Amino acid sequence: MELTPIRYFVKLAEILNFTEAAKALFVTQSALSISIKQLEEELHCRLFERIGKKVFLTESGRIFHEYALQAISSIDNGIQKINADNNVYKGKLTIGVTFSMIELVNACVVKYTQKYPDVKLSVIMFTTVEEIMHHLQNNTIDIAVTYKPKRQHSSILSIDLVSTYLSAILGRSHPLADRRSLTLEELRHYSFVTLLKETHTRTMTEHFFMKNKVAIVPQIEVNDTNLILNLVSSGHWYSILSPISVKKNYDCVAIPIEGRKATLLVSLLWMNGKNKMPLFQTMVDEMLRLFHDVPEQTGQNISQETGDNQQNESVS
Repeated sequence: MELTPIRYFVKLAEILNFTEAAKALFVTQSALSISIKQLEEELHCRLFERIGKKVFLTESGRIFHEYALQAISSIDNGIQKINADNNVYKGKLTIGVTFSMIELVNACVVKYTQKYPDVKLSVIMFTTVEEIMHHLQNNTIDIAVTYKPKRQHSSILSIDLVSTYLSAILGRSHPLADRRSLTLEELRHYSFVTLLKETHTRTMTEHFFMKNKVAIVPQIEVNDTNLILNLVSSGHWYSILSPISVKKNYDCVAIPIEGRKATLLVSLLWMNGKNKMPLFQTMVDEMLRLFHDVPEQTGQNISQETGDNQQNESVS
């Protein structure tokens, strides 16, 4: 069995559209269709079903997809390992990130690409931590920078980078914007905008209210942090987010909230086994140096220790 049809299969399984998958693979749609048909003949089963204009994986396709991902990952890891042994770092690394972490990732990416110019990075922004967990488990991203989830699957490992507290986020024209600190009791008299329920930050915010015995009902709920900041910058609303969210937003300010604190942990997340990727190891190095001033050393040593030490933590 050749590798190219397997790569084609994985891309089609990801996109579930022959036209779009062919574009992503830089091949004609007919070439993709022929490749998939030959693969199905070799496996003696159908991998996809077409219902109208929609494409679905069959049960056999879902089973094969899991092993196809593992095969491609192993081969890519082997290529990276051989290159790394010869001090050549080439390949692709996909990073998942939530909006609040964009500036942190940008700082790391600048240094990383200067040091490893032949590595192709893909940075994908997600709305929620749950989305990131899903894409990690489906092997569509290699590593993620986000808030640490309260519950994470035992197959997902993590290392904490920095902790931060929830703060009041206000536009500079808001009546409370010049205060050094605020109480939730003061804030409850103003219009509040927040993220949708079930998102990590919204859940933490609600726990924060409960701990401080204050009930605040949002006037607006949205699914995007950037939209919240746009609304807050008008001076009419306030929100409760991590100060990291407004690190480079000069229209908003972050003001500490008095009372019992709500701590958010910014973490690196990855699937168990990803630490075998040399490129993964180099990215972990850069992240740790950025946050903890870790001295130069080999990526293999750092990331191996990270994976081993964090496995028990992530399971507990």
